[in-house]
Amino acid sequence: MQAAVVARTVLVLFAMVIAVSQGILATPAAAADSAPTQADVEKVLKSVWDKPASSLNARSALTLNSVKFGRSAKATKQEVQVEGIPDNATVTPAIVDFTVRTYNTGETQALRRVREARVYKDKMNEWAVMTGSPKGEDVRTREPMAK
Repeated sequence: MQAAVVARTVLVLFAMVIAVSQGILATPAAAADSAPTQADVEKVLKSVWDKPASSLNARSALTLNSVKFGRSAKATKQEVQVEGIPDNATVTPAIVDFTVRTYNTGETQALRRVREARVYKDKMNEWAVMTGSPKGEDVRTREPMAK
């Protein structure tokens, strides 16, 4: 009787190891790795909005004010077929509040935006942020140049 219980336990553990190795069953550590962080979102947004000054454009820099994450889920058919999110990607909805400052000669213009967003890993397994609908009005202000 005990040998049968031990054999069954070993068989179940073996099946779980195979399921984890094939990506069928996520471990708590793997699940934690798949959730985006505020730092992940900030890195992606800065790669888009931070620009050095050039002969044609002023320098711009993003400040991430806050991110509120929703519950993650597998990408929907529309997200895959229409919006280009990879099939089987885990998508985390978010509300992203950020300010982009443009440093012109004599003044700084600040544009604060709050957007719905989807955060996911792209085909290269890098974090990506797809911003969507505005949540409220954008707010543009002028700030004095920093001395």
